[in-house]
Amino acid sequence: KEVMARTAVLTLSLLSLLSCSWAFQPRLATFGKAPLPTPACRGRGTRGAAGVVAAIEVVEPSYNLALGSFVIGAGLLTEAKLLADRQVYLAAQPEVDTKRIGIANIAKIGSLIGGVPFALFGLFLAYQTTTLRFTFDDSSFSLVKADLSTTGKNVVVGGENKWAYDKFVNYDFFPSESFPILVYFKETQTPQDQWNVGPGEQANSPEAIAKGAKPGQVHFFPAIANVAQIKADFV
Repeated sequence: KEVMARTAVLTLSLLSLLSCSWAFQPRLATFGKAPLPTPACRGRGTRGAAGVVAAIEVVEPSYNLALGSFVIGAGLLTEAKLLADRQVYLAAQPEVDTKRIGIANIAKIGSLIGGVPFALFGLFLAYQTTTLRFTFDDSSFSLVKADLSTTGKNVVVGGENKWAYDKFVNYDFFPSESFPILVYFKETQTPQDQWNVGPGEQANSPEAIAKGAKPGQVHFFPAIANVAQIKADFV
């Protein structure tokens, strides 16, 4: 019964995650450079130094990743509660082997250790999704605050979180476009002496270059925005 309860909780958690990623992800009818459908947030712009207002496209936020992470955390915490109740029940039975009580306690602790980080990470992603936006203008892709103000310098390599399209090397979605958790792209706008910082060391290694990788600065960010819309503008 303990195994069946744990399996049921984890199964429901995984099914909820999958439904979050597939059922609620907005779909676009076309890809490539064709004009995108106009969401409510489009048509906004920023005023440049010359006083000219440049139209920008604000990518729609997506809470799929935050909700999925929180659901998994909640599922594990629910499992921990069930195991705690089971532990109390077993402890009240004098004929029950103490090993079974110990196993239930270990399983409970394991669920807590897994559930709390997932739930907290889900809340963190929800905060990021609410406060950050990705934008596209005529020449560049940017990470800005929800009010379209600057996010300041990049915390890893410095410089503004704004990258020109003509400096892009490639992009991808991990583990896949249909189930996105991370969005990746590589660019050559960042000064070359920063390219090997963090994951760039492996991405720009001689072995990676020999396999066909192009050198550049690597960027990863969680899929907290509409991935289909991002891909349509990356193309």
